[in-house]
Amino acid sequence: MGVSVGEEILEERRRRRRAGDPRLSAEGREILRRVTRGDLQPEFQAALDADLVADADLGGEHPDQAD
Repeated sequence: MGVSVGEEILEERRRRRRAGDPRLSAEGREILRRVTRGDLQPEFQAALDADLVADADLGGEHPDQAD
C-alpha cells in the first residue's frame, strides 16, 4: 500500500522542521531570538500581557464561558 497525500505532507513538514525552515532568513532568526530571549524580550512580554488583559478569549475570561 502506498503513502497517502496527508502522510506525504506531514513528512515534508517534519523534514523542514528538522532542517530549519528556509523561509526564515538569518535576520529573521536573529530578531526572533532577540524577541524571545534577548534584549527585546521585556517589550515582547509586556505586549503579550497587554493582549491577555485586553482580549477575554486569550485571557481565559470569556463572558459566555460557564464556570
